[in-house]
Order: sequence, then structure tokens, then C-alpha cells
Amino acid sequence: MSKSDNKYKLNNLSVKILWLLSFGMFGTQMAFALESSQLGRLFQTIGASPNLLGILFIIPPITGLFCQPIIGKYSDKTWIPHFGRRIPYLVIGTVFTILTLIALPNVGNFNWGSNTAVIVASIIVFIFMIASNVCVQPYKMLVGDLVNDKQQGQAFSIQSFLLNSGSVLATFLPFLLTILGIKNTAKPGQIPQSVSWTFYIAAIAIAISSLITVMNVREVDPETFRNQHDISDNKKSKSMIQLLKEAPKIFWSVALVQFFAFFAFGYLWIYGNGFIANNIYKTLDATTEAYQKGGNLFGILSAVYALSALVTASIFLKFKTKNYKKTFAISLLIGSLGYLLAFFTHQITIMVIAFGLIGVGWASITIFPLTMVTSSVSKDNLGTYLGLFNSQVCIPQILGSILSIVILPIVGGVSQMIFLSSIFMLFASLSVFTIKYK
Repeated sequence: MSKSDNKYKLNNLSVKILWLLSFGMFGTQMAFALESSQLGRLFQTIGASPNLLGILFIIPPITGLFCQPIIGKYSDKTWIPHFGRRIPYLVIGTVFTILTLIALPNVGNFNWGSNTAVIVASIIVFIFMIASNVCVQPYKMLVGDLVNDKQQGQAFSIQSFLLNSGSVLATFLPFLLTILGIKNTAKPGQIPQSVSWTFYIAAIAIAISSLITVMNVREVDPETFRNQHDISDNKKSKSMIQLLKEAPKIFWSVALVQFFAFFAFGYLWIYGNGFIANNIYKTLDATTEAYQKGGNLFGILSAVYALSALVTASIFLKFKTKNYKKTFAISLLIGSLGYLLAFFTHQITIMVIAFGLIGVGWASITIFPLTMVTSSVSKDNLGTYLGLFNSQVCIPQILGSILSIVILPIVGGVSQMIFLSSIFMLFASLSVFTIKYK
């Protein structure tokens, strides 16, 4: 039966359903925002040296590199009556993400030596990132499964709005909690209460927001799904290697853009805390109150770029498909200018402006690549393709982390890594012109 049959046609969904479909992304992104904004601070507080951060930050992308394609591949073939195809994975990932969010800020409370604490924290982060990836991947696939091509840009813009809302809250919380009287300093090797409570609040948020999506979204049975997407039930399962060989050209063009962009954002996440502490408070000593103030300020600045991305995503909601490519390139260029401005300034006010510009680039990289790839790949292997798509995000972060061991001593410090990020974002902007998208 053809997908043009009205019985199986993917009709436009209401705005309410589009929001419910992705609502859990709010809490899930709080977890990812803590990884990008507080993980470096956490590791350095329990005793990790700045030179070790590059290695420790390999953990998040390497788990995403392997985890999301596997979840995509197996969820493509999963169907559990009354539960669905993607949602069972979402539930499992959410439970383990909550548990690790509660455990991680307590690694410094057992009087271990710094080396032991760093090792234990690394193991928990490894589990945390696996769980977070298992949790986040279904939201992308649900849009591809249930939303027609006409509305997918809108749906992913809503996702971007929600994930950046979660980022704003997560990154702003340490500063807010400090204002409310929660301690922002602790004994050497222990995590400040302001950071610990941020992790606990994120655990509550992900539980509530994910439950809202699970209770309100109903996936379609395999027969209906095949008819909606005009998929033959006689198709043989293909390996990931074969799917990569058959991937449309846009898949590889987008990969080039993301390669440069996530080199830039990877270095921001690794060195952001130290960069702000150094540029604004003139210290890299994690035991000092000034460094912890830098950690809070980086949280605020991360909230600024997430808020900027949130506003930008709201604007992108109104854009037509034909304008995506030009908008993508300009947004990444604005992000490049933001990194450059951040590198040169030592004033908080100017730094806020710089991170606002970075947020414009972040909004574009969370919307346009996903929209372009989702609308271009075969729907019978959508989950696998979106998992492989996530490799485009993970591989540059892994390479960047490994190369940072050599690059950091050469360039002379964490601030210079932010200057490199500006160059990488410029390359990302130029790479958009290799994409052919209508």
C-alpha cells in the first residue's frame, strides 16, 4: 500500500503534540549541559590536572560514538506492544541517567586520594554518558518516525528550544544556588554543595520531563509504520558499513561542517572553566575561591549561549527550507566571531556578548544538520542513520581531546585553545557551501 493512501498518510501534527514529543529533551539536556559546563570543574576540584582534562573528556564522545548507532540499529527492529519502538530505550536510559547524576557529585566525599577519586569519577561518567546517550537518541528518532518532512524543521527547532532551555537552567543553577546561600566552596577534593544540588535538581527534572513525553506519546505499530513511510516488509537488514556506503551525499557534506564545529565546541567544554578563571580572575588554581567563582561565571556564560540559542531557535522556527543553508553558514560565522571576541576580552560584560554570539552558532548546529539528514535518509533505517549521524559529533571531539595533549603545550595555555575554536568555526561556516540542499 502506498504512503499516499489517506489511511496511512503522515498528516501534520498539532503544535501541542510536537512539543510533547520532545518535552523530555528539557531534562535530558540538563544532564548534557552539566557534562559540558561542570565536568571540567568537577574533575579539577577532585584533583585532576588541566593537562589530563583532554583525556578525561574523551569519555563523553567515545560513548556516544558507539552507543547511539547501536541504539538506533536495535530500536529500528524493536517493537514492544503498549510500549513502542523507541520509548523503551528512553525509559531505561532515563533511569540510569538519574542514578549517575546523584552519584557523581559525591565522589569526593570518601576521603580517597585524588587519583582514586578521578578514576571513580571517570567510571561514573562513563556510565552516565552511556545512559544519557540511550536517553537522548529516541527523541531524535521519534521525530523522524512520527513527523512528516514538512514539519520536521519545526519539530527539531522545538527540540532545540527545549534542549537550550534545559541548558540555561542547568548552567545557571550553581550561580543561583550560591546567591540563595548554598556553599560554593568545600574542603579540598570535595564538590561544592552548589554544584551537587545542581546535579540533584537535574535528576528530578529529567524524571519529570521524560515522564511527560512517555505518558503522552504513542508510537505506531510496525505495519502502520511501514505503510506510512512506504517501506517493504521484505527488505533485508543491512549492516552499518553498507548503510554508510549508501548514505546520500548530504550526509557526508554535513559531516564536514560538524567536524570543524565540534572541534570548536569540544575545546570550549574542556577548557571553558579554566579559560574564564584565567581571563577574568587570573588564576588556574582549582583550590582557590577565585577559580570556583570562575566556574560559576562559566556556568552563567554557558546559560547565556544556551539562552541565545533558545531565542535563535525560536526565530529559525519561522524560516523556510530554502533559507536553511544560507542561515546555517551565517550563524556559524557569527559563532566564530563570538569565540574570537571571548579570546581577546578580559571584561565580563564583553564576555557575555561573546557567548551570546557563540549561542547563535550553537543553535544552528543543533537544528540544520539534523533536519537535513533526517529528511534525506531512508526511514526504514532511520535510527541507525541517526546513530551514525551522531558519530559526526563524537569523532571530532575524540580527535580534539587526543590532539589537545600536544596542542595545549604548543599554543601556550587554555585561552589559546579558545582562539583555535574561532578558526575551527570559521572553517565550519565555509564548509556549509559544500552542502546541496533544497
